[in-house]
Amino acid sequence: MWQRIIRLLTAGLNMYSFYANPLKNILSLLMILLVPYLAYIFWGSLIIIILSCLGIYMLYKLISNAAKGSSYS
Repeated sequence: MWQRIIRLLTAGLNMYSFYANPLKNILSLLMILLVPYLAYIFWGSLIIIILSCLGIYMLYKLISNAAKGSSYS
């Protein structure tokens, strides 16, 4: 019985806090939804940058080794 009363009171307080400041609740919900996607984009772009640097380095080594072996130098 007391648990039902406490649940009703907490539900009422939650509704009051939502209607008192709905922008805060909407922004917090958006942040909860967006943070995993932002982390995914950050780590994905970091991996892409590392792989592109590795590819540029490999192309540099390939071109420099080919230039050393050529007779035009």
